[in-house]
Amino acid sequence: MVAGQWIDAPEEGGLDAVSVPQLLAQAWRDERSGILQLAHGQRERHLLVREGAPCMASSPRGEDDFAAYLSSTGRIDETQRAEVERLASERGCPQASAVLALQLIDAKALYLAMRAETRMRIAETFPWAAGQYRWIAAPPADSDPRTARAFDLLALFQDELPRRWGTERLFDAIRSIEGLHGDVPPRHRKVAAKLAQTGEMAARAIAGLDGHHPVGRILGDCAGDALAAATLWTAAFSGVMRRIDAARTQAESNFDFEVDVEVAPRPSAPLEDAAGKAAGRSKQAQTAPNPKADALREEIHTLLQRLGDLDHYKALGLEEDATGAHIKKAYFKAAKKYHPDALGRLGLESLKDDAAQVFARVAEAFEVLSDPDKKKAYDAGGSDEAEIDTTRLAQAETSFRKGEILAKMGNFEGALDYFEPAVELWPDEPAYQMGLGWALFKQTRPDHARAIHHLEKACGQAPNDAVAHYRLGLVFRTVGGSNRANPLIAKAQSLDPDVSE
Repeated sequence: MVAGQWIDAPEEGGLDAVSVPQLLAQAWRDERSGILQLAHGQRERHLLVREGAPCMASSPRGEDDFAAYLSSTGRIDETQRAEVERLASERGCPQASAVLALQLIDAKALYLAMRAETRMRIAETFPWAAGQYRWIAAPPADSDPRTARAFDLLALFQDELPRRWGTERLFDAIRSIEGLHGDVPPRHRKVAAKLAQTGEMAARAIAGLDGHHPVGRILGDCAGDALAAATLWTAAFSGVMRRIDAARTQAESNFDFEVDVEVAPRPSAPLEDAAGKAAGRSKQAQTAPNPKADALREEIHTLLQRLGDLDHYKALGLEEDATGAHIKKAYFKAAKKYHPDALGRLGLESLKDDAAQVFARVAEAFEVLSDPDKKKAYDAGGSDEAEIDTTRLAQAETSFRKGEILAKMGNFEGALDYFEPAVELWPDEPAYQMGLGWALFKQTRPDHARAIHHLEKACGQAPNDAVAHYRLGLVFRTVGGSNRANPLIAKAQSLDPDVSE
């Protein structure tokens, strides 16, 4: 069994067949309670899970040293560490109790340190790729003395998978699901919104889960970003992403994305020498020529001047007989090359805007050539009008979904920044009109007139949309228009008795 496959793991087995994050993701999905016993070489770890969330991590062999952790994180010094270990040994008590007895840190700081150490213990098990696991029943919550707030497991995945697994293993795991399509079901939208809060690429990854694009395509659109990969893995394996199409089509099976894996060599010299050498290299880098950066700078400038003259194939650097696999590979190569992080590594931050224009042209070409019907029409010399509409609609949908995430988090002012462009790009979509109208009403300083205008448009475009009519009724009720509000709310309830805002 390949690490990273979407599976339902048995009650016990080998960590070479299923990873620890997969086991925990399945527990989260199933809201499982129990103790996950892990053995990896000479190390053991027991993870207490309550309703899908890990609460505690312990080691039956006692190899975890809380005093050492406090010392390594600067909370206590080495002398205090020795005092803690001595007192804990004399009294036969946990080291945390000894810390409190010695009054080295206050109770709140101690609690936070214990939480941080437990989080670290859980994350340390993520890379364990050999050994055994077994689920056993957990004691009732009220009889378990190890009570603690559960950890946000999905946030832990986002934070730790790129670091604990490394880019190569993370992308290997994504490859096993790259052809899957999925969206976010209503019951998980709040969770998805929280995942999207961790960064721009995480938000882009969540917005891509619209049921129309496979996971591999979404990751490619995120230029192979590690946070986006961790977010997609988390959504897929925890069940936050609802699978729509589990079968790979032939086109999807050829899907490809490329990732740069940078491996830093271990320092062989003392830290002081290494720091001095690093400073010297940094100084040299400021003056030494960089052929790769110079070549990319020249390429961007040349393409920018020729954008209007490039056909779709030339925009992707392809011949007209290019296959679907070649088209996808060229697109993701460009996504990686023109990504802001890649430019930053080469010291080309000033070219980000120019590179964005070049990549927009590449994306436009890919939009046409990756679709067999559009490609056929383009090759036959057909009009680009339909293609332009498709691009506008895709831009509108992406903008709307970002706004929807912010609105679900209660950030209606921020949502307006995305709903406005969505309506401008595609005014005939009632969902966009309704989203904009509702955000105008729910913002800190409501704009009732504009809210009514857009909600009325939504009702006109979707006469059987219960939510649109209900929201418009609520706005009229707020401004004192009961004669308009009551019929709208009544109609909404007739369309859907369970309707709510």
